[in-house]
Amino acid sequence: MGNKVSDVPPKDEDFATALQALREYFVGQVVQTLNELDGLTGRVEAEVPPELLKTLYDAMHKLAGAGGSFGFPAVTTKAREMEKMVQGWIDRREFVGAIDWGVWRAGVQALREEIAGRPQLPLRHAKAMPAASSDGGRQIRLLLVHEDADFGDEMRRGLAQFGYVLEQCANLEQAHSVVRSWLPDIVLLLWRESLGAEEDLVLQVQRMQAVDGPVLPLVFLATRDDYEFKLAVARAGGDAFLQSPVDAPAVAGVLEALLDERNQPPLRVLIVDDDELLAQRYKVVLESAGMHAQWVAKYQEVMGALEKLRPDVLLMDLHMPGYAGNELARAIRYGSEWQSLPIVFLSAETNVALQHHAMTSGADDFLMKPISDVQLVTGVRARGQRARKLAQLMNQDSLTGLLKHASIKDRLEQELDRARRNQEPLALAMVDIDHFKGVNDKWGHPTGDQVIKTLSQMLRQRLRRMDSVGRYGGEEFLVVLPECTLENAFRRIDDIRSRFGAVVFNCKGQEFGVTISAGVVGIGSVRSSQAILAAADAALYEAKRKGRNRVCQASPEGDENEG
Repeated sequence: MGNKVSDVPPKDEDFATALQALREYFVGQVVQTLNELDGLTGRVEAEVPPELLKTLYDAMHKLAGAGGSFGFPAVTTKAREMEKMVQGWIDRREFVGAIDWGVWRAGVQALREEIAGRPQLPLRHAKAMPAASSDGGRQIRLLLVHEDADFGDEMRRGLAQFGYVLEQCANLEQAHSVVRSWLPDIVLLLWRESLGAEEDLVLQVQRMQAVDGPVLPLVFLATRDDYEFKLAVARAGGDAFLQSPVDAPAVAGVLEALLDERNQPPLRVLIVDDDELLAQRYKVVLESAGMHAQWVAKYQEVMGALEKLRPDVLLMDLHMPGYAGNELARAIRYGSEWQSLPIVFLSAETNVALQHHAMTSGADDFLMKPISDVQLVTGVRARGQRARKLAQLMNQDSLTGLLKHASIKDRLEQELDRARRNQEPLALAMVDIDHFKGVNDKWGHPTGDQVIKTLSQMLRQRLRRMDSVGRYGGEEFLVVLPECTLENAFRRIDDIRSRFGAVVFNCKGQEFGVTISAGVVGIGSVRSSQAILAAADAALYEAKRKGRNRVCQASPEGDENEG
């Protein structure tokens, strides 16, 4: 019923404008639907045909699920009442008399009045934080809220080695103005008693975040480690917590985890819903939050869309013409490649038994229509990121988060094939920590693990996002650099060598440093990954032989030279 959604502005228009256009379209569609329902029921004088009751039920069910999403919660409430009324008529299979129709028409008139009035909820859309990387763009900005200038200087020097630039202010009041004038990527906040009680902290942080922009990731540093304080940190929106005292490598590890999540490719969401207008709204909301969304209505289109989009989340209505969502979910699960795909039902179904039945058909979650934009974005993002994390863990080294030995070798094969196909340069680096056994023997294995994690963090921070890094052995790392010449690869790896050598580690109050050696090779005319690995390993051996703390480069034919 109504006009086609193609009249709605395209997705590349401003999100707020798109949402407003969708709301206006929704209002017009509801008015037209109510008029059509009036026409259908006005002619009924005898027993109501079952197909008419089904039409009335479907119309109210759809309206109940959409009203709140477009800013009309009262429309949802009234439509849900009328949906239950019609369901009662269907269940009783009794004659619908004049009194029943009087109640129905009064309900339709109430809906007209609600939709003709002003929306009760304002239009909002989530804003996505831009990707943050020191590679080829501005440095990653950190704002430290800490009154100790010496600590700030120490963090500034230490974190600079990882590609961060840090500004400091003494309190949250100053932070409020700094956030407005200099949008940081992450806020580091040292909590002290001088900042106020825990409940005051929540309000102060919310005020600092109250800017016309995305919500900033927030890392708390504190000497306290009790449950009550951690709960206050969670209420204040803390994304991470570190107990003081902390050093730069430890902070860098937490920052990298936050940035790694933010720098992931956009989550891909497939929406399956017969309500085109509502699906378009979900699409706009999810894309405004930095995701990529696609919509289909017919079950015949679902498998093709799955193959093409390879979604991270499948968002699906439960009741659709000709088929049910739980049936479709079960059919999708028949394919082994979709066993781990998160399937989330988004439905106006209020029957708890039907919800539970749907969940047993292979779904992972059930969200109720109408749903707020925040709930939609949060629910989809949580499911999608969790699925990605589980997939990554299968291929990642547990200590460093880097690719495992087999996975980085597979990546090398892929990039080598691509380089040959496109006639592009490709470089490889083998990196090893110098005298690592001595680090473990003197400082202990936990400190040795911290050294390994710090190097892995620096490799990921200082290299490009297109580069791949894997833990090749105990303290040995393999770096694959696509579209990179041997000379550029040498400069990148040597810069990391220099920066890592400047990192100060702290164990039981004693400071020490660690160096690395590396061998770098370009593919040249080589025909196999084994030959490249052998050449990189030989160049690394040469760097060790010449005294360590250096990078040697080689051709695949084995001619090493120190850069």
